[in-house]
This record gives sequence, structure tokens and C-alpha cells, in this order.
Amino acid sequence: MQSLASTLTAALQGRECRITRREADWSFDFGRRLSIAVSVPWRVVTADGIAHGDEDDGQWFGLAKPVDGEARTNELLSRQKVIGVELDGQTADLRVVFDGGARLDFFNNSSGYEGWQASVPAGGKELTIIALGGGGLTAH
Repeated sequence: MQSLASTLTAALQGRECRITRREADWSFDFGRRLSIAVSVPWRVVTADGIAHGDEDDGQWFGLAKPVDGEARTNELLSRQKVIGVELDGQTADLRVVFDGGARLDFFNNSSGYEGWQASVPAGGKELTIIALGGGGLTAH
């Protein structure tokens, strides 16, 4: 698992992120064919605390219109570059840290379902790194 974590860490370094809400999950696009599809809980954390969580998308919170999670997250991560990646080897929870002080946390919350999948360019082809249900990583 360590080499998969190292591969993902190296690939993400220095990249910016754009998020897209899809029908059944969220896509975090780091450019140049590197993306992470996430179907588990996630959040953006800043110095002020939790700035946005995936469950906030579409909520009203007493506002004039519902929260647009895609727009909110893209605003929070705008022009920030990845400076660190942390992976919990036991659970496959993933943390991506940005130079502007924000971080993305992906919480792998199932013993059976895959939590996230990263598509990483590697040696002229694409490597898919998968967060397994119950923890750990695999690739194909």
C-alpha cells in the first residue's frame, strides 16, 4: 500500500483542484488526467473550521437560495496548490492539504463499499487507485 500512497502523493503535488457534482458522486479534478471520484463524506476545512461539507450541498440554512456545493468548494479551493497528502493506512481516509490553508478530507465510511477512486497517469498509462471498503488500497 505504501507505494500506492507514494504514487498518489507525488502525482498530486503542486496541482490545483476543480470539483464537479455528478449524479451519484463528486469528481475532484487535479488536471492533466488526474482526478479523484468520491462517493463518501468529504469536507473542506480552513483555519476557521469546516467551511463546507458534502451534505451542505442543496441545503438552505436560512439563506435566500440553497447552497451550491460545487461553486462553494471551487471558491474555497480557488488558486490553491496541493502541498501535502496524508493517507490513513488502516482506513484509507485521505487528506489533501493546500498552500492557501485549506484542506480536503475524504472519510472512507464503509466496511464493504469502495470510498474513492483516483485516476493517476503513470508511465504513459492510467493507474486507478481504489480505497477499499474496510480500509486499505488496491490498484488496477
